[in-house]
Amino acid sequence: MSKMEQLSALTAKILSDVSYTNEIVTILDILAEEKQSEILTITALSSLKKIYEKLQTNRWMFEEGDKTEDKDKEVLEYRQWMRDTYNEVFSAITSLITSPHQQVQDTAFSISLSFLTAETVFVKLPRERTFLFIEQVLLTKNTDLVSKLSKEVSDLDWKFAALKAVGRFSKLHCGDQTLSDFVYQLLSAIDISELSQHQEEKQKTDASKTIHHICKTYNSTWVLFLKMPKSRELYHTILSSLHENVIPRMHNPKLLIDFLVDSYNLGGTASLLALNSLFILITKYNLDYPSFYPKLYRMLTPDLLHTSYVARFIMMLDIFLKSPLLPAYLVAAFAKRLAHNALQAPPHVVIIVMRFITNLVKLHPSVKRLVHRGKDHAAVRADPFLYAEEDPAQCNALQSSLWELEVLAEHFCPAVPAVVKTLRKPTDEILVGLGLEKDYDSLFKEYLKMWNKDPPLEFEEPMSFDQSEYSDIFSFN
Repeated sequence: MSKMEQLSALTAKILSDVSYTNEIVTILDILAEEKQSEILTITALSSLKKIYEKLQTNRWMFEEGDKTEDKDKEVLEYRQWMRDTYNEVFSAITSLITSPHQQVQDTAFSISLSFLTAETVFVKLPRERTFLFIEQVLLTKNTDLVSKLSKEVSDLDWKFAALKAVGRFSKLHCGDQTLSDFVYQLLSAIDISELSQHQEEKQKTDASKTIHHICKTYNSTWVLFLKMPKSRELYHTILSSLHENVIPRMHNPKLLIDFLVDSYNLGGTASLLALNSLFILITKYNLDYPSFYPKLYRMLTPDLLHTSYVARFIMMLDIFLKSPLLPAYLVAAFAKRLAHNALQAPPHVVIIVMRFITNLVKLHPSVKRLVHRGKDHAAVRADPFLYAEEDPAQCNALQSSLWELEVLAEHFCPAVPAVVKTLRKPTDEILVGLGLEKDYDSLFKEYLKMWNKDPPLEFEEPMSFDQSEYSDIFSFN
């Protein structure tokens, strides 16, 4: 008898009479055999699915301790054996999710998921089996499979179980960088935004307690995940989305302080991307971070204005410096250093910087003196500004002037002098938009259209053509 025929006979035997359930062990042995064909593995999986579809209609299959009134010792032992065997079967099936064969992988995934779904008819999702299932899915490093799993995480039980599993997985595999992308894919798909709103109502019901546990687990899971090593691309992706997708859903966003401060201290792109989240913690959650503005000031280097993220940075600066409570020396320091750096910046970036400084001066009248100090002022003849000073309070920006405007007023790109002219106007009108959509290519095309006119070739229209004048140069044969 071939293995295929044996599987078919065993399945029919068990389905016809449950007293033959001990034959499940034989099917497990066949499933565990090495170097077997893909078809045989899928057949064994299908056999187990058919058998347990019948057995899973019994509550005692899933309830530990068996609260049945039947006191027969043999029955209780049988049921306990069935539960233990079910655990072995589930482990065997989930282990095949990491199979190199795609069809085996998909079959094992769907059967494992159907087993867990069947259990929820009688009990909550079992923590251990759910973790085992999610762990195997993540270990496949298969984006499509993780995406399928993400779609299942919709109700409260699944969200709670998935968060617990992801947190545990992050802790167990904290040294494997290759898994971080897939953990993030699943974790970012767990949406608890609505639950966070319900939690604020503070009702002492069973549902509210469950929601509270989910929100609390969400916090701890993110903290555990952020400790995993990550690729540079994933690290930047996380930083750019925390302020929108994670912090509003967290019960205690201050748990992210260490991660954000470390990222801010790294410099470069990481510092820029950490800005939004740090600013939210400072303004909304009373984070005491006195060195925020000095470190932000130190990021204003000439190289910054040549990076691809300069527009995003200026946009955030516009948010950070809007408060009328900021001291004049701080605002003046940012305006002065940016104007100085703009002397070496591309034209489209100079426009963004000048529009930003224009709005800054209009919002903070105390720094207007930097614009209106004349050519004979001592601050213009000998600039007291200390560019190399990293402390905005010690750089003497308020005692200086924006003499850089005189240079930029002669800029070859006509749009730059136009913005400088707007800055010097006495009106307090704020410019709408910073021109973030501008780039060098768009500026070139804009002025190309402006000068795209047919040039005059001859002021007098010729009435005839005298060939003799050009006979020594051209032949008209």
